[in-house]
Amino acid sequence: MSKQERVENFGVVAAASLAIAALALLASRLVTPVTSLDAGQRASAGTSIELIASARDSVRFSDELLNPLASQAEEGSPVEVQGATVPAAKLADLNAAIRAIESGGHDAGFLMLDTQTGTTVSYHADRSFYSASSIKGPYVTSVVRAALGDTAQADARIDAILRYSDNDAYASLRSQYGNDPMAALVDASGAEQLPHAGITDEVEAAAEPQSGQGIADNFYEFVTPEQMVALWDQCRAYLESGEPGAAWLAGELQTPEISSLSHVGRAWGTTWAKAGWYPDDASGFATTVDAGVVRTETGDVVIAVMTTSPVDFPATAGVILPLLELHAELG
Repeated sequence: MSKQERVENFGVVAAASLAIAALALLASRLVTPVTSLDAGQRASAGTSIELIASARDSVRFSDELLNPLASQAEEGSPVEVQGATVPAAKLADLNAAIRAIESGGHDAGFLMLDTQTGTTVSYHADRSFYSASSIKGPYVTSVVRAALGDTAQADARIDAILRYSDNDAYASLRSQYGNDPMAALVDASGAEQLPHAGITDEVEAAAEPQSGQGIADNFYEFVTPEQMVALWDQCRAYLESGEPGAAWLAGELQTPEISSLSHVGRAWGTTWAKAGWYPDDASGFATTVDAGVVRTETGDVVIAVMTTSPVDFPATAGVILPLLELHAELG
C-alpha cells in the first residue's frame, strides 16, 4: 500500500491513546449543560426553532455558505459568527484554543453549524487541511446509503473502519464500491462548489499531486471545515432518516476508539464522529482532524475541527469544548 493510501501510521496509536487519556480527564470535569428556560419558554422557543428548521429543509448548507447573511469577526476575536450576536467575551476560550495551536507553530480551522437555526461559528473555515482518515466517515455512510442498506451489518469491515480506523478494511471497501457512492454524497452536499485553498503553501503543494480532482476521487482528501461540515450534514440527514441501514450505522458511529468529538461531545448527547490524523510534522500532510455530529438537548450540531498538528487530540478537544459550551448558551 502506498504512503498516500496509508496516511495514518498505526504505530502512533499508543501516542493517540495517551492523548485520549487527557480527553477523558477533560470530559470528567464536564457537567451536562441544562437550559435555563422553563417549560413554557422551551415550548415557545421550540416552536420558533421548528419554523426556522422547516425553512432550512429546502436549502443545502453549502448553498447558505455561497449566499451568506452578513458575517464578520466579533470585535476582538478572529472567530466569525453568523446568525447570532455573541459578545466578544464569550469567545475568549475559543480565542485561547486557537492561540494554543498557533503558538506551537501549527494552524487550525473549524466550523460549527447549528442545524436548527443555521447559526455558524467558524475560523479559517474555507482553508483546506489534509483529511487523513476523517474522510472514512462520509465514505462509509455513502456506501451504506447507496449500496448496502441493512446488509451493512454483515460487513465486518465497517466496524473495523469506524471503530479502529483500519486502513486495510477501508482500502478493501473502497476498492469494491469505488467512488460513485461518495460522488453522490458530495453532489448532494454541494461541497465541491465551496471555495478552498490550502491553509499554508505547504499544504497546497501537498494537495497538487492528487490523482483525482474531486473530493470523491481520492482515498484521502484535502478539504475545508466548510466542506467537511457540508458532507456531515448530508450524513446526518441519512442517519436520522430511518432508511435501511441508517439506525445501525448511527450506532457504529457512536463508538470510535479515538475521537475528541466523541469524548467531549458525549457530555451533551449522542455523537456520530470520525477522526483522522497523520504523524509526519515535516510535511503538508501533518494533521489532526475530528468531525461529525453532536445531538444536543437543543438540536443537532455539526462540527469539523482541522489542524496541522500531528496526533494532537487535546488540541481539537480544546476547540470542541468551547464550541459546545457556546452552542449551549445560544440555545
